[in-house]
Amino acid sequence: MKTESLLGFIAGAAVGALAGILFAPEKGEVTRKKIMEAAAEGYDEAKEGLGEFAHDARVRYRYARIEANKLKKTLQEQGGELKEEARQAILAQLAKLEEALAKEEAVAEPEACEEA
Repeated sequence: MKTESLLGFIAGAAVGALAGILFAPEKGEVTRKKIMEAAAEGYDEAKEGLGEFAHDARVRYRYARIEANKLKKTLQEQGGELKEEARQAILAQLAKLEEALAKEEAVAEPEACEEA
């Protein structure tokens, strides 16, 4: 938004300066000189505006990169916690299964002994 306003201002100033020079009743040499000066001034202003835009873009990129790295670290930590929770849940289920199998074996063993 700021850059668009700056570029619009520069373009408007350049057009206004050029229109003023072209419609002024002066000699061709003076008019050409004024056109060259206005063009140089417009170039300098555009270059400055582009420099500010590039600087802002670099700052925003660095900020976004820092935030992305923070998010990545947070997700990795949470992912590790989730993995550990899932591992614990699986181990708990395996323990329950082993208990159930042990009980079933205990019940089945006396029957096997009676048949023999």
